Amino acid sequence: MVNNTTLNALSQQDFSQWFARDIFFAVKPVIIGVILGIGVLGIIGNILTILVYVKMGFSETIHMSYITLAVSDIGNIVFVMWSTICTTPIIHLLFSQFRITTDPDMFASFTGAWPAQAFSKTTGLITAWISIERCLCVVFPIEVKLMITRSVTKFVLITLFLFGCAPVAFAFFGCTFEWRLDPLRNETRLFMFEGNLKTLNPLNQYAFTLYGVVYPVFSWITVTLCTAFLIAKLRKSARWRKKHLNVPANETPEGNQRSERSEIFLRTSHVTKMNIAIASVFILCSLINSIILLLSSFTDEFFFYGRLRYLFYLSALIAFLMSETNSSVNIIVFAVMGKRFRTTLKQIVLRK
Repeated sequence: MVNNTTLNALSQQDFSQWFARDIFFAVKPVIIGVILGIGVLGIIGNILTILVYVKMGFSETIHMSYITLAVSDIGNIVFVMWSTICTTPIIHLLFSQFRITTDPDMFASFTGAWPAQAFSKTTGLITAWISIERCLCVVFPIEVKLMITRSVTKFVLITLFLFGCAPVAFAFFGCTFEWRLDPLRNETRLFMFEGNLKTLNPLNQYAFTLYGVVYPVFSWITVTLCTAFLIAKLRKSARWRKKHLNVPANETPEGNQRSERSEIFLRTSHVTKMNIAIASVFILCSLINSIILLLSSFTDEFFFYGRLRYLFYLSALIAFLMSETNSSVNIIVFAVMGKRFRTTLKQIVLRK
């Protein structure tokens, strides 16, 4: 016999599931609309960022890193938008037209969410590299030009892109495609399905581990430590400048040299502040995404068919929104904190 305690526990469990489901369906259209709106602006912004830094040239290797970051951000935005579009009724109608039977959530996961994760984690790796590069510029201001050349930068960026995007192929080993006869409609249809986490092969689990644990933890630790170091050095440099360079310069060689040092310091300081801003946005926006992947890697309940599936759906939408925001706001950081970037951007937009 089932006692009252068990019935109450079951009732509370059902109520929590219904409550999570109602909240999910209530906020889903709003979040999807925001994702699509920010996505369009983000794609335009990243394309402009690429054009600006191409026009500015590659005299500074950091420009190559910014361009690669923008390319990765565009990939992330496109697949985030596609993943959310896959959850709308229009995709279901297309499936019916092409005689495809599949779980829409799984289809969105494999064709949208997984590639978005790949580009998102690539963005994290590139952000970590930018942070390391800036730290080296601060510690070794003269030697860094010999350490980080264009060839070295190209090699590092290509390697990071390959390491970031390649594991997504492992995820598709868990997906099965099969033509079957549908007796209800008397037609052959293409079925797509995936096993649960316990039945996935090791390669699929390997992708989960990389995207859910290894890459985000590495990016987080690297970016956080480098950002803390840059902030400390920036404060120390500001005190040094206040003490040594805030003396009015005259027309003597010593005064001109002091003025030149001040100009170099300001330029380096602006670039450092820009990188700190980019790193801070990355840290804030990637937190939810990393937590969701980590939880879904260790429990079946927080997944597509688990008991906490609606909480997973809602968290995934919020994570998509945060990830897309991180990939869309860099142009604002560049424009606000970079005078040369603003000038070049105005020339491109106004076609001067």
